Amino acid sequence: MSADEEQKSQSYNRFKKHNGKQYSGMPVGRAHKWYYDQGEWRERKLTPDEWEISYQTTKRRAAQAPEKSGAPVGTEYNWLIVSHQRVDKLDANSYMTCMEGKKFKIAHKRASNAKWSASERAQRKQVIQYLEQVIAELKEADETEVLPYSVGEHNHVYGLNLRTKAELLEMAQAYSIEGTSKMKRDELLAAVKKRVYQARAEHEGDGEDGSRERNDAAGRELESQSKDDLYRLASERRIHGRSKMTKSELASALAS
Repeated sequence: MSADEEQKSQSYNRFKKHNGKQYSGMPVGRAHKWYYDQGEWRERKLTPDEWEISYQTTKRRAAQAPEKSGAPVGTEYNWLIVSHQRVDKLDANSYMTCMEGKKFKIAHKRASNAKWSASERAQRKQVIQYLEQVIAELKEADETEVLPYSVGEHNHVYGLNLRTKAELLEMAQAYSIEGTSKMKRDELLAAVKKRVYQARAEHEGDGEDGSRERNDAAGRELESQSKDDLYRLASERRIHGRSKMTKSELASALAS
């Protein structure tokens, strides 16, 4: 193990504090990226608006974990996931799926221990506490605030808060945002968010001539990108019919 890898491992495993509570593992504020194998999602309709669901697959890190870091093999976790799922029907048997929300740790079980870190009663109490927290956040939020648990008229880009700096730079280029080379990630995220909402306001409030001129300029900028990048942007903006579009058609749809 190199000195850099050993330092990362020690940093990952040492105890830290957040709001007065001690914890170990990845520092608060950092992000993970995972790839999920082709999994199995099952669902049963219980009422016109309620479904029971089950999902099982293997998830794999996009980047390797630091050597000798993290929990031992065999460790188990119980997570509560509160998520919004939005689907876009592509054809008779296919849907583009986006999910966004939060997950809360309820309990864990060490590889060397047969018992969970909290009893069934304590876990249930923790679930109720987290759900009450989510309800309180929804009630207290301003009506104009974009929330991950509902779909309104906002021009929402899924997973935007979790994008890497490189991904945000690509979006900034697509939106023709200037001065990004010296921006920190948080500044870049704020700039992209602002441009997303501005784009919606411009689309709704501008006259036909001004809108056409902007669309032409944006189309020329987008044409310089690959078709894969354009398709990804089209998926983020929920553009219908994108699976059958040519590169030029994708660029035109994104610019409009």
